Amino acid sequence: MKKSILISMFILIFAASSFAGVQWKARTVTQAEAKGQSNTIVQEIFAQGGNVKMVFETVANENEMYQKGSYWLFKAADSSFYLVNPTEKTYARLPMNAMVQMAGVVGKLVKIKIKNPVVNVEKLGTETVMGYPCQHSKMLMEYDMEVKIAIIKSKSHEKVEKETWSTPKFKGLEEMAESFRLRDFKTGMEDLDALVEQQMKAEADLGFPLKMITVNTSVGKKGVAKEKSRQVMEVLSLGNKNLPASFFEIPAGYTEKSIGFGAEEE
Repeated sequence: MKKSILISMFILIFAASSFAGVQWKARTVTQAEAKGQSNTIVQEIFAQGGNVKMVFETVANENEMYQKGSYWLFKAADSSFYLVNPTEKTYARLPMNAMVQMAGVVGKLVKIKIKNPVVNVEKLGTETVMGYPCQHSKMLMEYDMEVKIAIIKSKSHEKVEKETWSTPKFKGLEEMAESFRLRDFKTGMEDLDALVEQQMKAEADLGFPLKMITVNTSVGKKGVAKEKSRQVMEVLSLGNKNLPASFFEIPAGYTEKSIGFGAEEE
């Protein structure tokens, strides 16, 4: 399950810096076929100068990564995530380069081939969401995937459909570091990295998402389509706020603890 949590962490994440901070509250509802991935989370997110703080206000299904009252802290200076638990007064550090190494290890054990990738973005016009002019768009990404673990092989056709309402009038993305937005994140699996890069290029000019609906579907060898997950993210409120540097620091007296994604838990 821990590997699934790491993937979910990247999904929540939606997504060069100025010095006027921003904040927004968002609700993400995930319905997933895989055990342990369905959840409803409300977060208050703060970003300034590349630093990001994501506070979990409510979590329907808590686990090691998502706990009510805890927060994720990304510090641009050392390109690291910190999982901070104020109740326990503890924190765990997850350097981005360690995540890359982890992905590389997985890549040696699990061989993934991606063929016939297609990424299309259709712009559907302008709509108003929360008083902001938004570009309404739909992205369709499809590809054939072959996964090989030891002697076990599986093939499928994967489809990701994402409907987005995004605005250029809120500078939330500009306040996040490039590494936090995973723009320079590489797994070492060439096919997968190329697909992610292709997707990011297609969505580069859409702006800050106020609402996103993402559906992941897999079509097996017999042509049967199965919806693997459906995620709805909605921004509930947003605004500007100047934040002191101390806001992105771990409080004094907190103890570091280790956290790992070694074993797949049921």
